[in-house]
Amino acid sequence: MKNINISRILIVLLLGIAAVSCMKIDNFDAPSAKINGRIIDKTTGQNMLVDQGDTHIRIWEKSYSTNPTPQGLAVKMDGTYNNTRLFSGTYDMLPYDGAYWPCDTTYNVKIGKKGTTVDFEVTPYLHVVDFKTELDGLNLTLSCRLQAPVTENLPQVVEIRPFLSLNQYCGAANHIDYYYTDTYKIGIRKLWNKLGDASGEGFETYSVTLPVKAGYTYWCRMGVQVNNTFKNWNYSEIIKVEVPK
Repeated sequence: MKNINISRILIVLLLGIAAVSCMKIDNFDAPSAKINGRIIDKTTGQNMLVDQGDTHIRIWEKSYSTNPTPQGLAVKMDGTYNNTRLFSGTYDMLPYDGAYWPCDTTYNVKIGKKGTTVDFEVTPYLHVVDFKTELDGLNLTLSCRLQAPVTENLPQVVEIRPFLSLNQYCGAANHIDYYYTDTYKIGIRKLWNKLGDASGEGFETYSVTLPVKAGYTYWCRMGVQVNNTFKNWNYSEIIKVEVPK
């Protein structure tokens, strides 16, 4: 009986050794190539004003395939992007799904461990300018105007909204839901020739008044949306408002 048990143990051990010997060792290094840069407003020379997740850099690695699957690099609120976990290789790159006119692909970018910087220039659909806040007791009024860098064939302007947050991250992806309702939106639904002149200057100042709470600090901005494929927002800068107790 003991001989039978020992034989079984030896068989199991031999099978285990055989299985391990057949396994391939993964000798690939972890991805460590680096890329960084900015999305720049071509009309101002400044970084685009965006919110987290509003826009991406679409990339295609061409080193091993003629029809690669696209990847996306996230763009931060300040208009910069940074990724340190790519495979070294040759990539095509394109700013994608933001509130700006379509732009050209940048081809054959070499990305390696030493790092590469690639900046992109884009033209926003609209600028939200002259953004102001006025606090009167527990009522906060936000106001702005619009400018259009390019007026010809500009998509229909859909709406303007206020965005309020309890931290410095503020926009369509980071806001207090209470204010993100039809009650506080400014409906537009017009083409630019009804809103501004051919030079891109808007005719009107838009304002909305919101109830706020005593003792709270708010980060505020306004955004405008046009009727394009992605329905993302062009934003004003962010202003911090402290409501007295």
